[in-house]
Amino acid sequence: MKLFEYIQGKNKYEEKIEMTAPVLSEVSPSDGPFCESSFVVSFYVPKKNQENPPPAEGLHVQKWKTTYVAVRQFSGFVSDDSVGEEAAALKASLAGTVWSAAIEKSHAADHTSVYTLHSTIPHLNLIIG
Repeated sequence: MKLFEYIQGKNKYEEKIEMTAPVLSEVSPSDGPFCESSFVVSFYVPKKNQENPPPAEGLHVQKWKTTYVAVRQFSGFVSDDSVGEEAAALKASLAGTVWSAAIEKSHAADHTSVYTLHSTIPHLNLIIG
């Protein structure tokens, strides 16, 4: 909700920001049976705002280095089951390729997998990067 308010002008400059695609949702699985997964939702700042994006309370800008990602596009409704199935299919499609080693490096230090959903409408792309 904070991102929606941000692009609608709830920021230091009271400036409406053009919505961009894709929207990224990073999912970090929970540590235990009663813990909830954590989600971080992000979007790309439009080019005209990149040099000086309007600040907003509770939000921060992430600057990324050059990154290579693997993408799997699928359509339909997204559910916990379909995301898991598509993530497994993406991982399987990379097995035996030069990119398979990158999957192992994408795991956190505690051996939990961190993955990112890259959402566009009407499709969803699953990215491991």
